[in-house]
Amino acid sequence: DWAIIEEGLERCNIKFTPELVSEILRKSSLHGKNALNFFSWVGKQAGYQHTSETYNMAIKISGCGKDFMNMRRLFYEMKRRGCLVSDAWAIMIMQYGRTGLTEIALRTFAEMKTDGFNPTASTYKYLIISLCGRKGRKVDEAIKIFQEMIHSGYTPDKELLETYLGCLCEVGKLLEARNCAESLTKIGFSAPLSYSLYIRALCRAERLEEALEILDDVRTQQSSLDQHVYGSLVHALLRKGLFEQALAKVDSMKQASIHPTVHVYTSLIVHFFKERQTRSALGIFAKMEKEGCQPTTITYSAMIHGYMNMGKVADAWNVFHHMKINGPEPDFKTYSMFINCLCKASKSEEAMQLLSEMRNSGIVPSTVNFRTVFHGLNREGKQCLAQTVLQQKSALKSERKCSTLI
Repeated sequence: DWAIIEEGLERCNIKFTPELVSEILRKSSLHGKNALNFFSWVGKQAGYQHTSETYNMAIKISGCGKDFMNMRRLFYEMKRRGCLVSDAWAIMIMQYGRTGLTEIALRTFAEMKTDGFNPTASTYKYLIISLCGRKGRKVDEAIKIFQEMIHSGYTPDKELLETYLGCLCEVGKLLEARNCAESLTKIGFSAPLSYSLYIRALCRAERLEEALEILDDVRTQQSSLDQHVYGSLVHALLRKGLFEQALAKVDSMKQASIHPTVHVYTSLIVHFFKERQTRSALGIFAKMEKEGCQPTTITYSAMIHGYMNMGKVADAWNVFHHMKINGPEPDFKTYSMFINCLCKASKSEEAMQLLSEMRNSGIVPSTVNFRTVFHGLNREGKQCLAQTVLQQKSALKSERKCSTLI
């Protein structure tokens, strides 16, 4: 493939600039090997010289492809050529971290500081998120670096706080999580927001008793919590099968003049479908619309999933068609979920139809989508149609390669 691309590049009469090269690398990043071959080729052209930005893109592509040897080689090359490497450090730390190589990420972090570069807010953020991840989790190091980040004058954003607090709650470091939540008020966060983040983290970690205890403490302090906290509590109660307590929590929201969010209503719809109480689920749906709470793609997806689990395929399709006509448009997750459900229900031919609808809607089916339909059709003895799915997958791959070249 690269030989053909290189031949075309040699024939073309394009004046490559670093800005153009950065854009080409960005658009072709999914084709890592060819993107890096292009990076190498263009670097040898007369009158052209790579910049920090083009090196950073190539380093990122190498890291995404887990070619860490090449990633390091490019880093040392840009350093030798006098390019600014401050962003490259952060990119390498992030790439090591996202694949679970947190030990190497920590060594790179230390190496960066030894080299005289101070970590930026984003460097701290991505390193801490990596250390909190399931792969290569190092909680004690995450705590240490989070404290270092605060002492350096950086304020963590909501994404980092949710990940960090969630990790602490998951591993049972509840004292550290509470201390973190309470310390946030010293760096500009309001008390209600700080506690909201903490309670939601407890709910996600299925620490429901602790979450309810904190909620009582906060009430004593007369702090008002946002509606999302109640949403998380309702969701956690339903997950535990505590339906009556969940409804009581919804009532307490209304008494506090807090309108239930779409998240709360969707959680109730999921619960009723799980209990095979279709009428109650539809009653909740009608109620949320009446109260002006607009259903989201997640709400409609929950209904499609619920109907499919009950074997009501026609009703699931009706919900899907309602989305197509009235909105919100089905997204990639909706299509993927519906495809999986149809194939499990031995309706793989209908799932095949969804692959076409995805493309018509501008959504690219994934390899997993094609594979699910292919195996489903084979299980149902429809080998000819299964081969058609493989052909569609190959055609899509060719189209994407052509568009990348263009």
